[in-house]
Amino acid sequence: MIIAGFIAKNTSFCNAARKKNIKVEKNRIVLNSQIEYAVKKLQDAAKADDVTLSLAKDRIIQDYVKDEQYKADFLDKIKPEINKGLSFVHDYKQINAQIAQNINVIIEKSSEGKNIEDKIENASHPEKAIYWASKFLAEKLNVAKFLLHPEWITRESESESFRFHGLFIKYLRIYQFMFEKRKIRVSVFGESYKNVCGNAEAIGVIIHTFLDNALKYSRKSEKVEVYIADEAESIIFSVSSYGPRIKEEEKEKIFHPFYRGEEAQIVQEEGAGYGLYIAQMVAKNIGANIIVQQEATQKSEAGQWTTFSVNIPYLGMRR
Repeated sequence: MIIAGFIAKNTSFCNAARKKNIKVEKNRIVLNSQIEYAVKKLQDAAKADDVTLSLAKDRIIQDYVKDEQYKADFLDKIKPEINKGLSFVHDYKQINAQIAQNINVIIEKSSEGKNIEDKIENASHPEKAIYWASKFLAEKLNVAKFLLHPEWITRESESESFRFHGLFIKYLRIYQFMFEKRKIRVSVFGESYKNVCGNAEAIGVIIHTFLDNALKYSRKSEKVEVYIADEAESIIFSVSSYGPRIKEEEKEKIFHPFYRGEEAQIVQEEGAGYGLYIAQMVAKNIGANIIVQQEATQKSEAGQWTTFSVNIPYLGMRR
């Protein structure tokens, strides 16, 4: 056969006419093995080009994902699906409001105490369970609210000066009942006396998300450690607990919308994957950045010791 002006010699099938042709065109003869070698080289080069192109695409995507415009573009594209998928939020908020109102009336009438805090403390275990479950659900629904309306994070009408430590205590009380139910020991180290300025409900998403992840992935009877302290220009806040291993390439991806780490999906099948995304969005809007660290040497059957931390600036929301 003749390929691009070359005669490929096939010794296994060569009649008299072909032998004569080979003698006449002997200067143009190449062996089949040489053709096969050239084809393999071409295929290898094509594969290398594919890998290079794939890496270049990945770099472009990664740069785009890191860009703040990505969040706006992404949410704009999928907002109809988000609205459809979370259409229950408004209804659930109304139902939960009714539950909260009724349990408050029950506790108010049936429990003794000078104020509502005392009465909750003296309430029966089922009453406490309903009260704190209602509070817990309200916070879950609030996070979804910011996914539907990210512009609410920086609403000036919601901006105020407040003590961060007080906000943290509010969320700790909500989660304390859940932690105790699973016999998880929560230790708080340090204290903060400084005020921050911003949307307390939005900044609360960071606290809620840190505690929620610790509750979700900690095994029964494990420990959770919280650290909070005033620094020169910000309040450092971190929550540490044992949790699923986060691969190095996942440490940025877990802050992407609807992304969950591979091992996190094994430990906890259910999960929407937007908590850390919204928390990071809030952090970016106050000039902060949430980071995650895992201690490679500090492991247990429950996973690796994992710390989520953030520095909350005193100046609060950027405008």
